[in-house]
Amino acid sequence: MRYSDRGMPYEDSAEYQAWEEAPSPKRGGKTVKTLLSVCMILLLLASLALLYIRQYTVTGASMEPTLMEGDRVFYVGFTKPDYGDLIIFDAGETYGLVIKRVVGLPGDVIQMTPDGHVIRNGQAQDESYLLLDPYGNSATSEITVEDGKLFVLGDNRAASIDSRDVRIGQIPIDSVRGVVTNMLRVKVPS
Repeated sequence: MRYSDRGMPYEDSAEYQAWEEAPSPKRGGKTVKTLLSVCMILLLLASLALLYIRQYTVTGASMEPTLMEGDRVFYVGFTKPDYGDLIIFDAGETYGLVIKRVVGLPGDVIQMTPDGHVIRNGQAQDESYLLLDPYGNSATSEITVEDGKLFVLGDNRAASIDSRDVRIGQIPIDSVRGVVTNMLRVKVPS
């Protein structure tokens, strides 16, 4: 018995010719392309994550009870801030990056009660996250949020330097680095 150059045994030339003319399967061509496409998509997603998902470690007590000192938050930089969002923004050389909650958008009229509750456009807001001001020092008169700016507050109204304070004031929307998407509580050893 003779063997062809492809290793197929054949008895006569007709069998050999039929075997040679039969289409040969493409080995892994489509599978390799699919695998490469999946790898490219994963690489693109990983690159986007590295570019847009950032981490910030909380310092201070201004966001208690929502966030405690040492907690880590993750934020994305391509999301538009909205009411109730926790945002990271650049507060200048003195404070650097700061985390606060958005309570007012451009055009809103903001007022605060002595215990720290927000009244936005004449409506009291439901703030289940709020740590009330036990000293009653949080009252403000009506403030209209300027165009291109946000009014932000800490959840611990008695211990927060925020838009009520001239050192922070209403923050420019373009100073926002990102909106918090996830929080990780870090247990502090006692």
